[in-house]
Amino acid sequence: MISTTQCVLKNKHLELDLESWQDVVNMMASIYNAASADIVQLRDEQFNVVASSNNADNFLSVDYSWPWNMHSFCRRMVEIKDALYVSNAKQSAEWCDTPPVAEGPVRSYLGFPLYWPNGEVFGSICVIDTKPTNYPENFVTLLSQLKKLIEANLRHADDMAKLKHTALHDPLTGCGNRIRMAERLKNQIARFERHNTPFSLIAVDLNKFKPVNDQYGHHVGDIVLHTIANRLQACIRKTDLLIRTGGDEFLIIFSDKVSPAQVIANLSAETERVIDCEGIAIHMTASFGHASFPEDGTSADTLVKSVDKRMYQSKNRLSG
Repeated sequence: MISTTQCVLKNKHLELDLESWQDVVNMMASIYNAASADIVQLRDEQFNVVASSNNADNFLSVDYSWPWNMHSFCRRMVEIKDALYVSNAKQSAEWCDTPPVAEGPVRSYLGFPLYWPNGEVFGSICVIDTKPTNYPENFVTLLSQLKKLIEANLRHADDMAKLKHTALHDPLTGCGNRIRMAERLKNQIARFERHNTPFSLIAVDLNKFKPVNDQYGHHVGDIVLHTIANRLQACIRKTDLLIRTGGDEFLIIFSDKVSPAQVIANLSAETERVIDCEGIAIHMTASFGHASFPEDGTSADTLVKSVDKRMYQSKNRLSG
């Protein structure tokens, strides 16, 4: 009862070992002889079950959710930032009239909050039963250790995501790098082969960027590159990808085919806006090239060569 697609993560590249989570909740249900053992995530103002034990009498399942504003055990844990044990919810003045108890089968709840490495709430790990319980202290301690296990998995996944991001992105501008470019082009071509979806590239090369570095220093040059990257990023959609291919060169991979004239006009206008670099007014222009798949190349290599050729032709016309 596990669904990787249902675990909406803070980073879309984060890869969690959800199979091990399934093993953990299965073990919990067995050890505690409980009706349900679960890992729950808080996202978008609601709680979502992302791992649930596969015992036959489990009344919960992956994908089950309930709103934050409902008075629930998970919400209380998030609020108090501590463990919660309710041994007999029917006999509890606080819990007897809540929906999980009054309208549902919950009679006992033991849980701990889970946190992302940065301290933000992930959700909870919990054992829920349809009968009152009287867990000994070592059962509570065991669940606290399982909480640490899941949080260690979150830390590991977060570390791996950071390493992957570093490997695929330019450290100065935050744009994708050439490795990311190759990965995206491969995916775009595969998408074309499956769905016959053409796509476009636009290359951007800043004009006379070297004199900026020479006159004002690389610190100012870095500010210019970072600013231009942000402006280009603001011109494109979330489905498009901005790559820094070289010192002052960028490439935009569009998820579909675009009209180059209008897009380049927008990109050019953003590039030419004055950049204030610590009181220094920098005026930049850029040269552009456009290519589409498959008209201008039927492989990643030939397509990139086509867009580069047109960009340099544009640059030569400007300088000539």
